[in-house]
Amino acid sequence: MFLGTLFCVATFWPSLVPRPWAFQGVLSGVLFALGYGIGVMLIWLWNYLELPLIPGRWRGGMGLVLLSSAAAFVIYVFWNAAHWQNVTRRLMQMPEVEESYYLQISAIGFLTALVLLLLANLLLMALHWAARLPRYYVHRRIASVVGAFVFLTLLLVTANDTLVKGTISAIDAAQASIDISDPPGARPPTEAMRSGSAQSLIAWDRLGQAGKQFVHQGPRRPDIEAFTGTTAQEPIRVFVGLRSASDARQRAELALRELQRTDAFSRKLLVIATPTGTGWLQNGAIAPLEYMHDGDVATVGVQYSYLPSPQSLILQPGLAQESATVVFDVIYNYWRSLPAEERPRLYLFGLSLGSLGSETSVPLYAYVSDPFHGALWAGPTFRNPLWKRVQRNRNPDTPAWQPGFENGELFRVFGPAVTTSEEEQVQTAGWSPIRTVFLVYPSDPIVFFEENMWSREPDWMRPGRGADVSPDFTWVPLVSFFQVALDMLSATRVPPGHGHNYAVRDYTAAWVAVTAREGWTSQDTARLRLLVADEDW
Repeated sequence: MFLGTLFCVATFWPSLVPRPWAFQGVLSGVLFALGYGIGVMLIWLWNYLELPLIPGRWRGGMGLVLLSSAAAFVIYVFWNAAHWQNVTRRLMQMPEVEESYYLQISAIGFLTALVLLLLANLLLMALHWAARLPRYYVHRRIASVVGAFVFLTLLLVTANDTLVKGTISAIDAAQASIDISDPPGARPPTEAMRSGSAQSLIAWDRLGQAGKQFVHQGPRRPDIEAFTGTTAQEPIRVFVGLRSASDARQRAELALRELQRTDAFSRKLLVIATPTGTGWLQNGAIAPLEYMHDGDVATVGVQYSYLPSPQSLILQPGLAQESATVVFDVIYNYWRSLPAEERPRLYLFGLSLGSLGSETSVPLYAYVSDPFHGALWAGPTFRNPLWKRVQRNRNPDTPAWQPGFENGELFRVFGPAVTTSEEEQVQTAGWSPIRTVFLVYPSDPIVFFEENMWSREPDWMRPGRGADVSPDFTWVPLVSFFQVALDMLSATRVPPGHGHNYAVRDYTAAWVAVTAREGWTSQDTARLRLLVADEDW
């Protein structure tokens, strides 16, 4: 009970993002059950090793000491918990917690811990039964080991073949039924330059919900001309839904044919955008680029899953990378066959799981022979290999949450947008022919989660933290691992510019650096930021 209480109340320490009460309640219940379980295992191990027990006359005093210290810790944590949460909320311009917050947490936490402890007891009862069963035939200790091993093996096989696969199929079917619906207000585009139009090779009902939203949104030529005061082109938006073809190769080839139909290879810029798990492409990430380059931009995305990114990452490992690799291969090989002076500049984009797919889609020869021109990868996941390499090999004088890599010619890390023309000039100068920007926020748990942080304090938690990370966030072995892991589920439930909610203004600054728009000034950036900030993206 002492360990369970310590683990439980430690979850109330601040983390990267404010947690909704339901998430905090589940986390508290899980950690209580975990601490309780560790305590039970330690008692069992102590007794199994036949180590000396505390004399009976001392046990009452020892229990009183543990109870008193746990009570004092609980009082201290709950006295400061509202302050800790509100510090993080103020950093992110969020309202402070309500008075009912802790009552709701307590109810959810109690139920979660109760269910987990009941399940653990049922498992132990089944394990004891399985261990006793063979004792009629072989020696007692051998029987216990054999019985437990057979039971656990059967349990794992059954869970994997029945429970896990059944769960994946059920979730996939549920998400697929949602994917066929139209987003609110969305309708087939009238512009021939967009998928789902009357002239498109891809029917509107084959785009999927995220694809319909992407081709419905975004600036049209009159919007761009009103901003620039010059003649603009109609931006090209191509999207291939999961239902459009039977496999990744066919969807990629369909995307290429749709690009050819729209004459996308005559544009100035071509962007291969890898979507998130559900197929979502953030309109606010592409719209600034279309304004910036007078609409002379073609963007293509291909859906690979119905599941949200966290579920797809866990339940469908490698699917994003596989799809992105095929899409890049098909489009890049056609692009490189065109005369260099006639083809568009080629860029990559990906957000979250899309950045993982996009980052791993580029073969080595695409950096050397007929190289693409740059990439913007926003919110790279903690499994992105290039992002991890940049973090691991950062320059010693740069923080882990915004690492500098070598001389900055090939990779740079951007955070919240710069505000002065001098800073913008620094960001746009000194590049190699390939410009790659990682856009990250210090408070993004999807970026900064580390699989070994249960036993090691991450570098980004050390002094000199990012501006929106609470100074009260303290690393606690095991507890911090679960805190940041659960933070990933609520990372987008914060205002733009924090967590995993990437702001249009920051995409604008990043695209300025990546695409090097000729004649573009810091005043243009400021005007575009005001425009996109005032519109509903």
